[in-house]
Amino acid sequence: MKPEEFVKKVKQSVIDDNLTIYKDLFKNTDADHVSDLYWKESLTFFKKLSDEEKETMFKIMRQVSVDTVSNIFGILDGISYLEGQSGDFLLTVDNKQEQLNGDLQDIFLEIEEEL
Repeated sequence: MKPEEFVKKVKQSVIDDNLTIYKDLFKNTDADHVSDLYWKESLTFFKKLSDEEKETMFKIMRQVSVDTVSNIFGILDGISYLEGQSGDFLLTVDNKQEQLNGDLQDIFLEIEEEL
């Protein structure tokens, strides 16, 4: 797997697919049939929003996901570090020597700019 392919697959799974799932859950789940208090409050809040406000909420959710993925890629690339981190990460697939990380955040942000 090449770094570009990895980034595209992470974006698809973590951002695009999850946003689709959240949209479906918010639009099609009845708060009266939910036992989790957090979800009940979230669904009740969502139902009070106008259609425009609902779309804005989904845009915010997407941006938070984009920022989170970007930050994780930055950590994996060695651009930013975790507290107490003493070395660099080496991301590979199936113990192959080809390193995936190093430019993941840049690749990801380039893809996002194209949208």
